[in-house]
Amino acid sequence: MVSNTRGLIREAIFGINDGLVATVGLVSGEALAHQSHRAVLIAALSAVGAAVVSMAVGSYLATVSENEYRQKEIHDQQRLIDRRPERERRHVRRLLHQIGVPPTTVAPVEANIVRSRQGWLNFMVREHLGIHLERNERPLQNAMVMGMAVIVGSSPPVIPFFWPWPLVLARNITWVFAVVSALALGAIKGRITSTSLWRSALSFGVLVSLSSLVGSLIGLVMGQIA
Repeated sequence: MVSNTRGLIREAIFGINDGLVATVGLVSGEALAHQSHRAVLIAALSAVGAAVVSMAVGSYLATVSENEYRQKEIHDQQRLIDRRPERERRHVRRLLHQIGVPPTTVAPVEANIVRSRQGWLNFMVREHLGIHLERNERPLQNAMVMGMAVIVGSSPPVIPFFWPWPLVLARNITWVFAVVSALALGAIKGRITSTSLWRSALSFGVLVSLSSLVGSLIGLVMGQIA
């Protein structure tokens, strides 16, 4: 079973973005709530640790569930072939027409497909269900990529608080790091997907900026209440 590169890219981008957005919102709020430098760092590291575990476990369970559902669909298709062969043969003919097989050759191609139950099933699984077994994703691999991605994404907002800088300076540097990281991530995503680098970068930058704004407003309000 070969892992799906597209799935790993999805997990990596999702994890980096989630770690970046959630962490910058958290540290912004904590900083503007007049928390101490140490308190902000402890809160951020605790949140990152929880996010790594939660996101990795979630990725693992989601991948396992998706693979199991695919297996269920394959089993159901096998049962249909066994119980309603004539209907499924007609389905084969329709699929052959849809994929462009010349009408004069549909009958011999169909006969060749349904000659063996396994070949018939393989055809239906690929052409009807759209399932490519060689692209099944590995749950553990997805979970590891997700966990590492969350760590990578969470690092830029946290790094400034490891130095004994004034809280306001650390917060401002965090914002700069976060926005630059978001722009870079967006550009990388645009490069991978062959879409506009600027549009992709700006979309990520805007998302992180909004997260910083929301976290800052919450922290400001909570600081006033406290």
